[in-house]
Amino acid sequence: MANNTVSAVPLLKDLYGCITKNYAADWKTIGTLLGVDRGNLNAIEAAWPINVKYCCNKMLEVWLEIDTTATWEKMNSVIKSLAEISSFDNAHTQVTSKLDQLTDMSTDEAVAMLHKFVTNINLQGRLKIDKNTWPPRQTKGYIPLQFICCNNVSTLDQMIQMAKLKLDGNNVNVTFASNEPGPKVYPKLDSVEEFHVSCPVANEISEILAPLEKSADPSFILIEGTPGIGKSVLLKEIAFRWGEKKLLKRFELVILLCLRDPNLQQIKTIDSLLNLFCNRFSDAKKIAETCEKYLRNNNGKSLTLLLDGYDEYPEKLQNSSLIADIINRQVIPQCGLIVSSRPHASQHLREKATVLVNIMGFTETERQCFIEQELEGQPQKIEAFKQYLDKQSTIDNLCSVPFTMAILLHLFKVDKPLPKNACELYNHFICSTISRYLLKSGSLHKFNESSLANLPDPYNEVIKQLAKLSLQNLNNNKLTFTLDEITAACPDIAIADTQGAIQGFGLLQVVQHYGLYSNMITLNFVHSTIQEFLAAYCLTLLPPDEEFQVIKEKFWSAIHFNMFSIYTSLTKGQRPSFKVFLSGGNNAVSISEEFLKDQLKCLRLYSCFKEAGDQNYCHAIEQAQVFDTKAIYLKKTVLSAIDLECISLFLTTSSNKNWENVNLSFCYFQDSGLHILYRGLLHCKDVTIKELSLWDNNLTDKSAPLISDITLKFKVNKLLIDGNKTIGEKLQLYSMLTLPETTLQRLDMRNTKLTSAAAINLFNALQVNEKLEFLDISANAITDDVCDAMKTSLQMNHCLQTLNMYSNQISIRTSQMVVKALQKNKTLKLLVLPDCALDEQVIIKHSEDDVNKKREREGCQVKLQVQFALIT
Repeated sequence: MANNTVSAVPLLKDLYGCITKNYAADWKTIGTLLGVDRGNLNAIEAAWPINVKYCCNKMLEVWLEIDTTATWEKMNSVIKSLAEISSFDNAHTQVTSKLDQLTDMSTDEAVAMLHKFVTNINLQGRLKIDKNTWPPRQTKGYIPLQFICCNNVSTLDQMIQMAKLKLDGNNVNVTFASNEPGPKVYPKLDSVEEFHVSCPVANEISEILAPLEKSADPSFILIEGTPGIGKSVLLKEIAFRWGEKKLLKRFELVILLCLRDPNLQQIKTIDSLLNLFCNRFSDAKKIAETCEKYLRNNNGKSLTLLLDGYDEYPEKLQNSSLIADIINRQVIPQCGLIVSSRPHASQHLREKATVLVNIMGFTETERQCFIEQELEGQPQKIEAFKQYLDKQSTIDNLCSVPFTMAILLHLFKVDKPLPKNACELYNHFICSTISRYLLKSGSLHKFNESSLANLPDPYNEVIKQLAKLSLQNLNNNKLTFTLDEITAACPDIAIADTQGAIQGFGLLQVVQHYGLYSNMITLNFVHSTIQEFLAAYCLTLLPPDEEFQVIKEKFWSAIHFNMFSIYTSLTKGQRPSFKVFLSGGNNAVSISEEFLKDQLKCLRLYSCFKEAGDQNYCHAIEQAQVFDTKAIYLKKTVLSAIDLECISLFLTTSSNKNWENVNLSFCYFQDSGLHILYRGLLHCKDVTIKELSLWDNNLTDKSAPLISDITLKFKVNKLLIDGNKTIGEKLQLYSMLTLPETTLQRLDMRNTKLTSAAAINLFNALQVNEKLEFLDISANAITDDVCDAMKTSLQMNHCLQTLNMYSNQISIRTSQMVVKALQKNKTLKLLVLPDCALDEQVIIKHSEDDVNKKREREGCQVKLQVQFALIT
């Protein structure tokens, strides 16, 4: 009967959803049982080899076109037949039972029943899915309904429709996260905002999100970090905890958007964004109304957007697009914003941010925890892995990045060669991944994994073509590719008729899409570093003139630094094109004077050659005239994470062990930058830095322990940290000034929020300190509470010559008492006090005269001068 014909059911896609959800893996079997020609099935598989759900949908469409008698009964019969040839769980019995009931129902009744059983089977409480991801999250994920839809959605129909965003594989506005019990390791977090981060990660995230949680005003949280450090993991965790009503409770809708997605990059209006979510579904109007309430009508007041991967968003769109308008508060101005990015791409966003979060990666403790977790029950292997890291300092420095640590442990567990540098690390990982895919498919039984060049044809050609695609798109900062782009760029994929060929033998992963674009397939590399490695590999295969042109145009680009570091290591820096570039036009083993006059370029080159093991070039850079003064002077230079790694590498491995000055003032690298610098200095031995200047870098109290450690470790004589407005209170001043190894002679802490309590600690240390000669603690929050400690310390101290206390909250009475106390001091030459009235200054000057007369009577030639103005 007509109402019983499948093609007559208005909500046919609901049936598709049911079949593809439960039986997609057996779509070819279902097609065969339905009578679909084998040639059609093979054509579908060839067109979409990596998406079984889409293949299943296309198979059903072909069946409906060729079978004019397609009925519920026929589909029911096929589903029952599967029970005889396959093993299914309890869901099979329930689906079959419901299809039995559908057979005798009218269309409307069938649709209602379909809604009901999809809800009951798949959406009751939680929707279980499989996910494969690198550590630190290697478990199966669970998606709560609240995660998919608004917290206040209550009707069954709304829940079904919103849940289909996940059922149909549309996961841009939702994400995976684990709530299973067991040990978890998270990256260390830090923030420029002044809040205290406690040990439990849940508390850390809560405190970072405090401006969003507590303030009615719109807040913007910017999350920065290096590749693989855990930015996306953090955003997914935030979204998941919102779904569990543990975070962002005042928001009724949270949407996670991946900015690398090409479909999002085409969106220009709120309407098109709504269509992207909702267009496929029968009840799109109701979904649109629900989303519209938060996306437009309410100016986003109850909405938070999580924008992942701003660095992967095309530069032209960063200035003109819907996302740009949202960030600039021209659209939905009241919404909360959380944006993740690599630091090099988000510098212009920092001034807009309410909170800047720097993801620091694993601390030493967390790293050890992760190793023990992955090698649980194998104490000998744990010890062997730790010894390997101790011997390979270059690799050890990379291990704060979770992705890097995961690769190392994977190679260690499968007994693959362990790398000596970053290039070897990614080479081993890529070769191991390809080998695993080829062995699994039975296509290749033996492959020398030391180099991609050892891969036999046609697989070698596929990788070469994929490498060319990587380089071309890295030049345009493009990290996502359509299936058509992959097949066009890699024609030998069709020849390499092997499982996994279209996915680069495991190097590429499918990006899920949604709404209008849910049937579109795009892929990206499992990590951006894989694309950088393949791009470097491609560069080694180019004709010399093309190779030289790429080097000339891109070598100093921060985006391309990792690629060129890998390239230099792969080629040992010996490619003729590279030598011509270095020498400025000739093929000599030399470096152009133009490069050698620029310290930052020298540091980057040094890092590349150190990675490649080329000692001749490294020595040439060490002897460059720009380093004759034994100083690194990069004041007012915006330094990326890569630059800071290069600086730390040069300080710790160059032949010069005694540095006169390292000036990194006004570089704005913040806590994460100092952490990178410090991490690279950990393995340093016998290096001294006489003067270290870190003025105005937005350092907070989180950096205080690192600065204290650096000061002692490198025997710093002069430390200038002025203008880092929240660092003063937590700086370990007492130990810095009293430990036997201290060499500090000058300490500048102007405008660092030094409190009275911290100042009392400082003055107590001065009672026993015998080296500090210059102290500037002006423009802080010091009050009269320091009076007693200050008097006592100045009476007992016999080395301090200059003390600047200007612009503090010290009364005239305290100033008078301090000056009088100096009658027992014979070394202080200059004391700068807060401004006061002229008559009060006269009184203090009388006390100054008394001090100088007493010193003269006692034969002391040092005269005291009291001023009431700031010393520059």
